[in-house]
Amino acid sequence: MQLKSHLSAPSRQSHSIAPQVSPEATIKPMIMRLEAALGRRDLAKKIVLLLRPKPPIAGLNIDEKTINFVVGYSGSAHSQAALDLALCVAHQTRLAKPNPVQVHVVYVVDKTRPKTIANADRILWQARCLASEWRGSLNAHLRVGQVATELSQVAKEIEAEVLLVGCHTAKHRLVQQLDTQTPCSVLGLPK
Repeated sequence: MQLKSHLSAPSRQSHSIAPQVSPEATIKPMIMRLEAALGRRDLAKKIVLLLRPKPPIAGLNIDEKTINFVVGYSGSAHSQAALDLALCVAHQTRLAKPNPVQVHVVYVVDKTRPKTIANADRILWQARCLASEWRGSLNAHLRVGQVATELSQVAKEIEAEVLLVGCHTAKHRLVQQLDTQTPCSVLGLPK
């Protein structure tokens, strides 16, 4: 599949409206850069769990808009791998685009299990330590509620490009819950 640019030359106007871009046109270049960096050619087929189109960007120069990644993080090995993947994609995106890139780690505490709040600081500190290896910009979010709902809410609030989770398949229960709620594409872990 070949990608065609929708812009002939970068615009320096401060109040431009970018055309609606297909999810393949925004996510595929990121994954292609990641494939090249990792020496793999099969990631695009294995990593994209849900595709969502992005609405047009109004009021900002497209090169000034922050590119936001959200990572569902629980401290598990799978969520650590999802964070590593997000940080790698963010790093590759920083190298290829002039936009600021921000990774948002979201830890969701189940309100029916309040004892897990005590672990939140440790788990979010762990995420910050992983991010420091990449020298990337990271924001940590602590939410209380249902995981899919809270992840989707953060993605909406920050207008995320993608949401990364530690799942391998679109059939995972969390991905199925995100399917009806999330405003952005969802990436998982390749097998």
